[in-house]
Amino acid sequence: MTQKEDILQLPISFKNIRLIRLNLPQKEQFVSGIGVRNSREALIIEWEDIHGVKGYGECSCRPDPYYSDEFIEGAIALVDQFIVPFLVTNQTFGDLLKLLDKIRGWNFTKAAVEMAALQVIEKNTGKSPFELLQNKPLDHVPVGISLGLYTELDRMKKVVKNALETGYKRLKFKISPNVRIDFFEEINPMLFAADTYVSFDANGSFGENDLEIFNYFANTYQSMIEQPFAPNRFDVLLKAKKENPDVYICYDEEIKSIGDLMKLHHLGLLDEVNLKVGRVGGVMKSIEIIQYCAEHNIPCWIGGMFETGIGRTLNLRMASYLPNARAHDLSPSDRYFLEDIVQPNIEMNNGMVAMQSLQNCEIQSNLIDKYTIDQKTLEATC
Repeated sequence: MTQKEDILQLPISFKNIRLIRLNLPQKEQFVSGIGVRNSREALIIEWEDIHGVKGYGECSCRPDPYYSDEFIEGAIALVDQFIVPFLVTNQTFGDLLKLLDKIRGWNFTKAAVEMAALQVIEKNTGKSPFELLQNKPLDHVPVGISLGLYTELDRMKKVVKNALETGYKRLKFKISPNVRIDFFEEINPMLFAADTYVSFDANGSFGENDLEIFNYFANTYQSMIEQPFAPNRFDVLLKAKKENPDVYICYDEEIKSIGDLMKLHHLGLLDEVNLKVGRVGGVMKSIEIIQYCAEHNIPCWIGGMFETGIGRTLNLRMASYLPNARAHDLSPSDRYFLEDIVQPNIEMNNGMVAMQSLQNCEIQSNLIDKYTIDQKTLEATC
């Protein structure tokens, strides 16, 4: 079995990094507790080594600091000022991780740099950190769909009906203190009649005065509620657990590191984990969390940040090593985008993505050029 030390010693040379800012139009508007989005603005990091081999990583942060304290302009500045100036022509993967670990926070940005470097390493050596995982990867990965907040009942019914007919393995509804409970009362017959797992995601929007609405979802569905409270309102979490001890909470924004995971686990508050590769700092950090969850029988699945095909394929690859997950928030490309930047599109059949199909997905430079709104190349300085 491959050892971590072997992975850390893999060589990675550096010529330049190209920062590519894209804006991909969505098929439809998406509304959550964070806000309204009509397109996916993304930062792609292209790492080129001294032999011209290129790798790509996607920074999954938003253009604004409303989901996390990272945002695209800040990510660009971080790479420019605190990463590229300290890269050398030749180093090991372990050297790169030490450089990234020195930077506090900015996990999405560091994960994108790591991802781009790992693509180059894998192309050159055939080796990757995924070899550290003991599970045999799945051939087909179950995926779910994330449904936004709705202001029109007919529209909500139509979307739910379509999602059920499409075969998604899970329907996850965005909720907030302002959600229309009467809408859910209307669609409940559809949900309860279907053999599909239903869960909810509040994006930290509930406060101590919203527990009545929170308890409606916890008690009516007896299902997972993801990140109901802001990560910094541990007091509200404890109050909700005291009022409703059986409530089943999945953590998302709360977990940015293995330390956050272990803290919640030892406090007896950890029911389930939505692992976002970018949010925890990349592939190596994610593998550490997956291994801890497996050792302690903690349900874990992979969440997404509406990534393009670059980030989506990596997320699906990570998801393939979680055989017990009900579903992952990794819908196919055509669920969100008018046009993705990988071809062929990532496709789903009856709620499953065939991993074999991802081997043919390739980045299309013409589509990157089409949707690029800004770019910057940073050369090696030493």
